Amino acid sequence: MMTRIISMKQVLQSMQLINEENLVIKISGDEIIEENNGIWKLTKQNNKIWVGKSNAQPDYAASLTNWTKVLLGYLTLKQAVELNFVKQYHKVPNDFVKGEVSFYDYF
Repeated sequence: MMTRIISMKQVLQSMQLINEENLVIKISGDEIIEENNGIWKLTKQNNKIWVGKSNAQPDYAASLTNWTKVLLGYLTLKQAVELNFVKQYHKVPNDFVKGEVSFYDYF
């Protein structure tokens, strides 16, 4: 089975960040939904994630395929950097809470 992120903004808003630090990521390679591409800034305030497009320099960059591995819990951000799936520009003391994703309607 293959997974695909349809709305990057919606997925990023549902993520949990480990620390209170901002995180700026660059997403590329989505040839179907252009809106998913670009630089996204994630800010955690009062245990809520605020997400928006940004012109800031990214902390990390990767293709949509590789971000899917991180965001859906297959890899931590640190593991993705070590495996060269994600390029690190600035080390940020933050990561996404790693979980497991299940697709219950798959048959």
